[in-house]
Amino acid sequence: MHLFTTLSLAAVLCTVHGAPFVRSPTLVVQGNALDIDMFPPHTAPGTCPIDTISCQRTDIDPCCSPQNGLLVLAQQWDTRWGPSDQFTVHGLWPDTCQGKQLPGSGCDHTRAYSNITDILSSSNDPDIIRDMNSLWPSNKGDNNWFWSHEWVKHGTCVTTLHPKCYADSYVPYQEVTEYFRSILDLRAKYNVYAALNASGIVPTEPETGRRPKNTYSLDQFKQAIRDAWGVEPNVKCRGRQLQEVWLWFQVRGRDTYYP
Repeated sequence: MHLFTTLSLAAVLCTVHGAPFVRSPTLVVQGNALDIDMFPPHTAPGTCPIDTISCQRTDIDPCCSPQNGLLVLAQQWDTRWGPSDQFTVHGLWPDTCQGKQLPGSGCDHTRAYSNITDILSSSNDPDIIRDMNSLWPSNKGDNNWFWSHEWVKHGTCVTTLHPKCYADSYVPYQEVTEYFRSILDLRAKYNVYAALNASGIVPTEPETGRRPKNTYSLDQFKQAIRDAWGVEPNVKCRGRQLQEVWLWFQVRGRDTYYP
């Protein structure tokens, strides 16, 4: 198995938190369901302003700008489950604009779907199941469970994907496909493997009883991400092995993510 390793850093030193702090109103939740009717009248996606920045205004339609406007893209490194030259997706997680996590049970129990594989297979995106199996695999071997968990806990908290935001053009489950496809596209745009490779950081094949040839410091990992996108990542390690890289995003308009 190909591994990235660090020189001599304990796992606790490999975790670097750097979420920005931005003030914003708290998401309105009624019980376990997002009460979108408490927000202003909704605007169809095609007529939303394109220059709105999440977490900057309190009077914006939540269909036009995500109310939980600080999002974490987590990419993980484990070639037992994914390609040998790619990081795979752990998830895209909306947080409050103060950087706080949302309820673990999600934001809309009426859309707590447990059959995400079936939904995606029936969508009008012919490649999404292939891409999901390759780039968003479960390390427990049950992709449907993993994808359903990510949808229920995180996808239902993206206010711009609420069915009412599509008005009369809504097609059942289209928000599910949009959620997963947008994350796959975001992973491709912010390709951590390519960013590390551009800085000369490459995986190595460990030899039994020997230290891997290529070892890197935590700061080398972080600097490679800074050089690529000018942002401070959260680099997570398990022991001396690289495990995940987290990037924070805000949203311009309805669905344009930028770090």
